[in-house]
Amino acid sequence: MIDLINKIKNTPQDNTLYLIEKLPSGTGLFATNGNVLYLVPNQEQCASLSIKTEFLHLETNIFVTAFNSSVSSYANGYYNSVELLLVNSSESVANLSAFVNLCLAHASYMKGEEFISFFDSLVSLFQLPREQHYKNLVGLMGELLLIEHIYNNYGQDISTYWHTDGSSSRMDFVCPFANFEVKSTVSNSLRFTIKHNQLFSSDNNYLVAVVLEDNNTGRTLEELIANLLNAPKHCKSLSFSMNVEKEKRRISPAEYNSKRFLLKRIIVYRANDINPFDRIPDCVEGLTYVLDVLPFKSISLSSILPVSDK
Repeated sequence: MIDLINKIKNTPQDNTLYLIEKLPSGTGLFATNGNVLYLVPNQEQCASLSIKTEFLHLETNIFVTAFNSSVSSYANGYYNSVELLLVNSSESVANLSAFVNLCLAHASYMKGEEFISFFDSLVSLFQLPREQHYKNLVGLMGELLLIEHIYNNYGQDISTYWHTDGSSSRMDFVCPFANFEVKSTVSNSLRFTIKHNQLFSSDNNYLVAVVLEDNNTGRTLEELIANLLNAPKHCKSLSFSMNVEKEKRRISPAEYNSKRFLLKRIIVYRANDINPFDRIPDCVEGLTYVLDVLPFKSISLSSILPVSDK
């Protein structure tokens, strides 16, 4: 991405769009005035609009003319665009990587449609705080390994049910057949912080403990994400790609491609079976505590998942 930033910065800054990469559905990435711009045909007939944030600039219903129409891959016409402002900051490389990945996902999965909604998602993404904590890395690794494990072993793609309300989702996975709260750990103690009203809100909730080992023979988060995004038959949606990029921004860039983990085991508990309280008084709210689930009886994943049609 540093090479791409240098290429963009070295492109003439003369208010002209210079093609970087042609994307599906008539869309493309362009360098312009030291920034990168995603161009999409205005097939939805969006009215003229201009919105600018710290890192992004949206313009809709703009007329674009090819400098040389005989060789251009893009016809003269009305387009929508979102420009990533590559300000001089330590976030430029991470921002560019996220922007390029999501524009490609939007072009591939959404065919350039629902452009305003896509921009709104970008705004929420680029305004997220850059928390760089090891626990976020472990947590994301565990959730993605669960997606991979369930597909490889049971033929079920649960990626579209992951973080259905973004990072603030009440449960990590809300599937038609079950809801999963994933607790990832590099310890064997299986002591987890529980938000009582969250985990015990439904008879269809399950706690999934993903036990990892921090090991140099394992895979990095970068490698795992690449495997999932390049998988031919699952993890194929804009929402999954968007959630991956959101969660990546909560990870230390230094640990993203250096820390390696092995999946040791996945242990599943029916939430009602591990509820330590028969009743919570009405006057008690927001109850949070540490629960050791090791003494409780676990169940198999296969007893929850539907029969595969893989």
